[in-house]
Amino acid sequence: MNYLVSKKYDYLWFIGPSFISCCFVLVFYFIGIAPETTSPLYWLMFVVFIDVSHVWSTLFRTYLSKEKRIKFQKELWIIPFICYGSGVLLHSIGDMIFWRVLAYLAVFHFIRQQYGFFQLYDRKEKKTKSFILLDSIMIYSATIIPLIIWHFSGLQQIHWFVEGDFLYVYYPQFIKYFIILACIILFLYLVKELLILKNKLYSPKNLLVFGTCLSWWIGIVWIKTDWAFTITNVVSHGIPYFALIYHYDIKERKKIVWWSHFPTYTIFIFLFSIGYLEEGLWDIFIWKDHISVFPFFDHVSVLSDSALLSLIVPLLTLPQAIHYILDGYIWKQN
Repeated sequence: MNYLVSKKYDYLWFIGPSFISCCFVLVFYFIGIAPETTSPLYWLMFVVFIDVSHVWSTLFRTYLSKEKRIKFQKELWIIPFICYGSGVLLHSIGDMIFWRVLAYLAVFHFIRQQYGFFQLYDRKEKKTKSFILLDSIMIYSATIIPLIIWHFSGLQQIHWFVEGDFLYVYYPQFIKYFIILACIILFLYLVKELLILKNKLYSPKNLLVFGTCLSWWIGIVWIKTDWAFTITNVVSHGIPYFALIYHYDIKERKKIVWWSHFPTYTIFIFLFSIGYLEEGLWDIFIWKDHISVFPFFDHVSVLSDSALLSLIVPLLTLPQAIHYILDGYIWKQN
């Protein structure tokens, strides 16, 4: 079978997180102890230590890589300026416009990562153009159709950055048609994989498809809570990215001379710490909604000047914006 690293590594770090996170959520859901919202502890574990920290792991693929600094010298400096300038402009027009654009950019990034992993597993197969098209439709429908159903449900329990950052409409009469469409696409894909190409159901590529379907449908279509959405999507997105960065970049620490003498675990401590620091700045100056996680600066007042916020907020979101655009561009070029 076509493994990116090895059978054990792929199943544990690239494919396993989707299934493990879904099992975790379903067990809590069925025994009746699944919370509706993300508690401070869950938020710290999954949002800060996985989602935010995996954003900062981009450093090892970009600015801390001598090879990438030479190859993408212009992009590494131009894209951050473009991201910040665009962010200041959007936030000056309206803060909700800024958050809405960033939220949909984040969604696009999540969708594209699943497609990227699928392409890595699918790259060695020889297929017709129609089968290639069906594969693309399958992996995209696994994420986009749940998003459409979520938007058409009119339910606003889930948001990405701030409440109301997604555009909800209420067209429940169309939801059943999208469910039927998803089932048809999955059926055609399985016919192609199992009956025509004779691929195994448990091949890495197929398990990636099933894991993607599970994590997106369970989190935002079936259970539809902020807690379920956070765990299923953050874990299935962040952990594989960590694993990819570790295998292709962090293991090559000889290229990062100043870090080569430290144990690997210190790199992850660094990422967790900088993720905690970033979210601490958000909570201290902007949100004040996780005081129990960041109790040290409770006395500091939040920023209220709109002009200052239009400069500070895009600056604080710059790591995410760079991660969404620059990192995707660099992986695509390799």
